[in-house]
Amino acid sequence: MPLLRGMRRLSDFYVDIPALRPGTVGAHAFAFLCAAIATALAVAIDPYVVGVPFVTFSPAVIITALISGFGAGLFCVVLSAASASFFLLPPRWSFYVEGSADVVEMSVFTFEALLYVILVAGIRLSLEQYRELSRNLEQRVEERSAALRESKDRLVSVLAELQHRTRNLISVVGRIAERTLRASKTFDDFIGLQL
Repeated sequence: MPLLRGMRRLSDFYVDIPALRPGTVGAHAFAFLCAAIATALAVAIDPYVVGVPFVTFSPAVIITALISGFGAGLFCVVLSAASASFFLLPPRWSFYVEGSADVVEMSVFTFEALLYVILVAGIRLSLEQYRELSRNLEQRVEERSAALRESKDRLVSVLAELQHRTRNLISVVGRIAERTLRASKTFDDFIGLQL
C-alpha cells in the first residue's frame, strides 16, 4: 500500500507533455534548452561560486530525463559536459581540459549524471506504466459497473413481470374460487367442486 500511495503521489507530480515525449524533436530541443540555461546560470554564478562548475547541470539533466526520457537525458549530459569544459573549465573557450583534477571532476559529473538519467528515466517509465494500468483498471471497473447496472435493470424488469403475472394468477384463482363458491350451496359442495 505505501508503494501504491507513493506511485499515486509521483503520478500527480509528473506531467506528460506530448511535444516533449521521448524520441521527438521537441525532447532533444528541450534537452538543448535545459543545457543552455544551465550553462548560462553556471557562467553567471562562476565568479561568485568557486569550485562547483557542474552545480547547475545536474538539475538540468534530471529535469530533462524526467520530462523527455532517456535519450534526451543522455543528450543533455553530453551537452552539459561539453559546455562545462568549453565555458567553465580552464583553459576557457576550448574543449581541452588540462588539469587532472578537472578531468576527475568531469568524469565524476558524467558518471553521476548518467546514473541520474538511468534512475529518472526508470521512474518515468514506471509512472507511465502505472498510469496505463490505472486507466485500464478504471476502464474495467466502468465496464463491470455498466454490466452490473444492466443486470440489475434486467432483474428489476423480470421481478416486475413476475409480480404482474403472480397478481394475474391470484386474480384468476380468486375469480374461479368466487364462481365456485356462488355455485355451491354448502362448504362441502365447494370443497368437492375444487377437487
